[in-house]
Amino acid sequence: MPSYLTEADLGVILSVIFPALEFVHDKSVPGSKNARWRPDYRCEKIKLIIEFDGDSHYCKAARIISDHEKDAEYKSLGYKIIRIPYFIQMTSDVLAHVFGISKPFTKKYPHGFIDPKAVLPADFCELGVQKFVADLSTFSFHKNEVINSLIQQIAVKKNINLVLPPSIQYLTE
Repeated sequence: MPSYLTEADLGVILSVIFPALEFVHDKSVPGSKNARWRPDYRCEKIKLIIEFDGDSHYCKAARIISDHEKDAEYKSLGYKIIRIPYFIQMTSDVLAHVFGISKPFTKKYPHGFIDPKAVLPADFCELGVQKFVADLSTFSFHKNEVINSLIQQIAVKKNINLVLPPSIQYLTE
């Protein structure tokens, strides 16, 4: 079975779509107030930071708050920040939307919560639920695919409360 997007895969993809640019992986940002903050990928030449948001970026309030603080800090240093959620895969549409690049890119894995071990929105903290809803808006061109994956999970688990918290169950109606 093809694999879903990971942080490591994102690095490989960046080297393919930006062959002339150097991306620094997991290193602190020069001039940042907090040297412990290390973005997933950073390109100094175009002042771009790319973060891959795994499930902990939706389940832990402290992590979400820290992400907001980091983004504000990096923006103050002149960087553009792009966050790719773990339930979105790299496609030509995503490349065009987040990078403004028109290149053919065939996804290898469906968008959404396909993996049986995927952390579902029912397990997100309240801030994570808000982040998820905002991400659905950001990646609205793949929203239906993500929602359909949740509907499939509801059918498998036979209980909507194991898939979605009550506050966003309207998404599958």
